[in-house]
Amino acid sequence: MLLAIVGFLMIIIIVWALMQSKANPVPIFCVVPVICALVCGFNPAQIFEFVKKGVTTTWSTAVLFIFSIVYFSMMSDVGLFDPMVNWLVKKAGNNIVMVTVATACIAIVAHLDGALASTLLITIPAMLPVYKKLHMRPIVICVIIGAAMSIMNLLPWGGPVARTGVILKLDVNALWQELLPLQGVGVIICLLFAAYMGVVEKRRGAGLNPTGKAAELSSDVDEAANDPEAEAKAAAMKRPKLLWFNAILTLGVILLLCFTKIPMYAAFMFGLAIALLVNFPSAKAQSNAIKMHAATALTMPMILLTSGVFLGVLTGTKMVNEMATMIINVVPAFMGPHLQDVFGFFAVPIGMMLGTDSYFFGLVPLAIGVGEKFGVKPHDMAMAMLVGKNYAVLVTPHAATTFLCCGLAGVEIKDLLRFCGPYLWVLSWISLICAAALGIFSI
Repeated sequence: MLLAIVGFLMIIIIVWALMQSKANPVPIFCVVPVICALVCGFNPAQIFEFVKKGVTTTWSTAVLFIFSIVYFSMMSDVGLFDPMVNWLVKKAGNNIVMVTVATACIAIVAHLDGALASTLLITIPAMLPVYKKLHMRPIVICVIIGAAMSIMNLLPWGGPVARTGVILKLDVNALWQELLPLQGVGVIICLLFAAYMGVVEKRRGAGLNPTGKAAELSSDVDEAANDPEAEAKAAAMKRPKLLWFNAILTLGVILLLCFTKIPMYAAFMFGLAIALLVNFPSAKAQSNAIKMHAATALTMPMILLTSGVFLGVLTGTKMVNEMATMIINVVPAFMGPHLQDVFGFFAVPIGMMLGTDSYFFGLVPLAIGVGEKFGVKPHDMAMAMLVGKNYAVLVTPHAATTFLCCGLAGVEIKDLLRFCGPYLWVLSWISLICAAALGIFSI
């Protein structure tokens, strides 16, 4: 009981501190879990063992972030995305809806490999310059990607479906065949949602006015755009003669991400090394190109590594198991026959608290066991919890990909949670209704 209570308090304190900007995420993720573990009676030796195991789960993503953010930032500096940005801006004009729908299409295709990080790394760098030029909020990219990944992550090689197959002892492909109709409907819902977000942005004043200048939005005006010194510095970084080389190199890196088993961070390591040598032949120029983005490239990996402290304490102390048990125990008896609906409805906030592995291997088996006592079929329970939870994939405050998204889009974690969380939760309800209507689980 103590572990569960402290676990919930720990998550509440961390999420509150992140959303209120009371401190940088680094000390929050380091200090709060350690204090909570001490309160629960664990000694320093045990706690640091938890920390060690937790950090091992996040270090590879931290390394990936260092090299990927510098790579894509440098590609933007040298002008790789300029032709596409200019073409989209020219075609879009005031049609902001086309830009948001294009964002959804790119994210849907990019997530065919089932990897969250690669979807973010492909979609955000490609679309962010367009959003900035049209004075659209970068966080809109995040929520559209979140919606796209949520439905596409139901692929058989996606982690959630594989975990559900293990729990139900069913073939993953068989589960996917059940989910295919929902994915088809979900893609349509995602495109409609993207179009809606485009309407929202247009109402805020995004787009180009008849003179061809970007609309003035006080919250999105880029002061650097009016700085002659900054413009000159940016112009000096352009490499128009190397456009095709950089495009082929970037395509090669993306193909390595999608079709090989090479670690993602290794693909960006090699890609960055080649890009630096070709675009900036001198050592001084290479150093300057890296230093331009060093702050972002180092700050976010620090957050990713310290989030491993939180994950290590949460799992190592068994807090997550006790939390799952408590959630089950507080469900009123009269809701027993409708447990799958209850857990599906609250899957997003619960998933945000527990994380993917803890949710599927900790909570779902417990929920299935309790549900069976009330006549709820294990299949119905698992499918409802699977469909609902997927929409929390981009708003889990202790997941590495959440911070990867924040870093690439240049948004703060508190803004991501506040803006994207409600939208994705509502989309999860719509998806659950569609799943029930398609017979994927019984209400």
